[in-house]
Amino acid sequence: MRQPSIEVACRKVLGRFGIEIRDAEGFSCCPDPVVTERLQREMWLALAARNLVIAEKAGKPLATVCNGCYETLFEAIDALETDAVQREKAATTLSRIGLAVPQRMDLRHIVEILFEDIGVENIEKLSSKRLRRLKVAVHPGCHLYRSHTRDKTQEKPKMLEQIVSATGAKPVDYGIMRFCCGYPHRVVEEEFSLKMMLARKLQRIWDAGADCVVVCCPACNIQFEFGQLELKRRYNIAFDSGIPIVHVVELVALSLGIKPEEFGLQTHRGPTSSIVSKLE
Repeated sequence: MRQPSIEVACRKVLGRFGIEIRDAEGFSCCPDPVVTERLQREMWLALAARNLVIAEKAGKPLATVCNGCYETLFEAIDALETDAVQREKAATTLSRIGLAVPQRMDLRHIVEILFEDIGVENIEKLSSKRLRRLKVAVHPGCHLYRSHTRDKTQEKPKMLEQIVSATGAKPVDYGIMRFCCGYPHRVVEEEFSLKMMLARKLQRIWDAGADCVVVCCPACNIQFEFGQLELKRRYNIAFDSGIPIVHVVELVALSLGIKPEEFGLQTHRGPTSSIVSKLE
């Protein structure tokens, strides 16, 4: 795993609230919801369907800490349930390895688990108030807006904001929260991704006085952290020593009094010392 601190923080936070995590043994890449799905949809759906079979056999809801994984699995479930042609193609492919299309498909994002199963009131109750000096810019990420109906697109992003507030951290308004970080565009046009998208977002976050950015997607995390390194190296665009990035489950871990070194906050590719210095 490229970002082990997120996994460790997730295990520690859910364990603190008595939620059992069972690893999905044999799980492959979801796969990617943008490039892979556009290049070879049939292969993309077959891989996603195989993962859903593994989750079904485990008899537990499938949980993800990544927006991209959520998008792929959400789309795959929708295709398998509503598109007879796509379902038949997936069934044919799965039959070659002795599997059938899954019948029960329950998908949850970590934001939903934190909000619905744990509850913001419980996070707030157990919060040590260590984060009250921390000002954060919330970045939901494009795929978190995925929903079955248009009127529900804002549900999970609003959950994320409430979770952040429950930790005691102070969200700042930087005006372009829904603006894409540019991660998917790096495959096609890296300069556009970095200069026209990421740098623009970072500038607004910097101007708003945020101490860090809170994400709920490892891909966004990679774009923000590695992107800042590339912006400085290639284009001499920098925001002091860099704007720290943390996943929401890491933020919750800190609010619960779990020490940064216990889940590996220091393993981030970007600076994190300024976050630690704000802890009380």
